[in-house]
Amino acid sequence: DVYAPGGYGQKHGHMNSAVFFVLNFAAMSTIVYLLVVYFVREKDRLKDALNAEHSMLQAEQDRSERLLLNVLPGHIAERLKHEQGVIADSLADCTVMFADLTDFTRIAEEMPPREMLDMLNELFSWFDNLADQYGLEKIKTIGDAYMVAGGLHDHSTQYTEAIAQMAIDIRDGIAQRKTRHGRPLGMHIGIGTGPAAAGVIGVRKFIYDLWGNTVNIASRLTTEATTGGILVDVTTYRRLRGLYEFEGPEPLKVKGLREITAYRLLGPLNH
Repeated sequence: DVYAPGGYGQKHGHMNSAVFFVLNFAAMSTIVYLLVVYFVREKDRLKDALNAEHSMLQAEQDRSERLLLNVLPGHIAERLKHEQGVIADSLADCTVMFADLTDFTRIAEEMPPREMLDMLNELFSWFDNLADQYGLEKIKTIGDAYMVAGGLHDHSTQYTEAIAQMAIDIRDGIAQRKTRHGRPLGMHIGIGTGPAAAGVIGVRKFIYDLWGNTVNIASRLTTEATTGGILVDVTTYRRLRGLYEFEGPEPLKVKGLREITAYRLLGPLNH
């Protein structure tokens, strides 16, 4: 055999090069893998954070939407989100009702403030549920008075009848209630039907409100009604006289208005 000088060294050198190449390749592959894993995990983390942020924003938006709908009728809230400037409408026809607690000043004097507020909250929450049931819009509360209206949008064409039925439910339901001290509760109610102006006033703590002669008549009729009485104007009477029983007419001299004719709503007709 012929000995070839340097053969072993060359083989050994090639082997070392191959080992170093494999090690370098493995190291680079590991680094690339770890970087890919890191970026994938970072992407997932950022995605989860964005999803969480989106959920929080959506929850806050839903909360704001609910608060807005607690202040304004739905169709007005939708307009307010898309329109700038004053929102004012002329309603060709609507029916307005005021329901006022009888002798509230005396009742309030007998109660601690918290108890009085709890009682009003319970009563007005009941009225709110009735308004929802009949498809009517609560406008506002004024002290111990509750204002509700129908005909502000086209969702119902029987709003005058709905107001009358809500008034009867309030009258009959309140007669079964007493204060914690045993004093009976009563309401006097006024209803007016006709044109009105409606809109949102204010830029802070804004409210949706109604104005006009129809509102004034309903308010005055409430003042003139006795405990348990429901007084309506002529227009309301004419719409409901085939469905409900009335007493009257009663001519009333109302301060700030000309003499008006009122009818006392008793209940549904027994056909």
